Amino acid sequence: MRQESVPLTSIRGFAALWVALLHFQLGMADVGYSLWPGLSHYGYAGVDIFFILSGFILGAVYRGLAWRNLGAFLTRRAFRVYPMHLAVLGGMVLLWLDAYLRFGVHNEAQQLRWLPVFALLLQPFVYHRLMWNAVAWSISVELVCYLLFPIAIMALRHARLWLLVPVILGLGAIEHHLQIYDLYVWGDGAVARGLVGFGLGMALRLASERLPVPSARLTSLGELVGLGGIVFCASQSPSLDFGHYIPHFAALLILCLSYDSGIVARGLHARWCLWLGRISFSLYLMHENVIGVAWMRFPASRLPFSHYMNGLVWTLGVLAVCLVLSTVTWLVIEEPFRRIGGRLARWMERNDPERARRAPRRSTALSSAGSESPAAV
Repeated sequence: MRQESVPLTSIRGFAALWVALLHFQLGMADVGYSLWPGLSHYGYAGVDIFFILSGFILGAVYRGLAWRNLGAFLTRRAFRVYPMHLAVLGGMVLLWLDAYLRFGVHNEAQQLRWLPVFALLLQPFVYHRLMWNAVAWSISVELVCYLLFPIAIMALRHARLWLLVPVILGLGAIEHHLQIYDLYVWGDGAVARGLVGFGLGMALRLASERLPVPSARLTSLGELVGLGGIVFCASQSPSLDFGHYIPHFAALLILCLSYDSGIVARGLHARWCLWLGRISFSLYLMHENVIGVAWMRFPASRLPFSHYMNGLVWTLGVLAVCLVLSTVTWLVIEEPFRRIGGRLARWMERNDPERARRAPRRSTALSSAGSESPAAV
């Protein structure tokens, strides 16, 4: 798989949009609007799709991770997560100060004493309550996955298929259990939810390397089954409990999309799909705050249409604002800091003592064989 798989980047955008639709629906339902409860009810599964996707992609990109590269790996991960997280938190602090100084409003979910804990993304482990930017709980759990990933990839990257298959089946069964009984967003339950999804994605990626590449027709069939399963489960009444199968269908879809040869993968190559995927992290972190600020400043009831149309027009307008702001922050915060993290990680790898000791031997051997120049090494 290439450094960036366009279909997998794109699908991440739809998962973030699904989570955003859930929060739009929850917020609008509280004030008497019910726009698309069937579509948005299972939006929480978008987070589980993130975990599976993250494990799958890191399992491909960092399959050869060594202990000497651990610092560079964690540097890239930190620069991928913290800049945008801290930028959103900074904006929330400014809004908190404005509301407190002007109106004396005090929000119990935004206590200053917990601000350092939240800034470090430790809140799900020390305070069992959603606070400040509520959606950031999953980013905290993702960091735990990053810390454990080197151990997991080094233990499993040479594992035979007969070992990986039971691992995948076991994690799939645990995922099913979590979806039914333990969908926590803090504490051990949240960590288990993240680790199981992340591990499932990583194990799927490693297993796929031990199988022959499927034909385009078979890949398309797998994509359609995965996507169709997600749509079918999401369209059913919550009382039927089909939603707990969504991560399993998503895992199949991610696996098939990674081959980049099926009909769904070709559709996800559209520029707007790739754009949505690239801004997905900003969209995920920002949307709840944009919804809250927009409702305080200009609620849907101010619009001159019918009750239903007011809610629909307001939601689409605020969603458009979310997409615009996410694009801007992706351009001015996410991408620049991602590049800085990449350059710093490459500098750490170049200055690794072990690599420096090995480099002369490698360059001499390659040069004498006539296959590479010392400069290329």
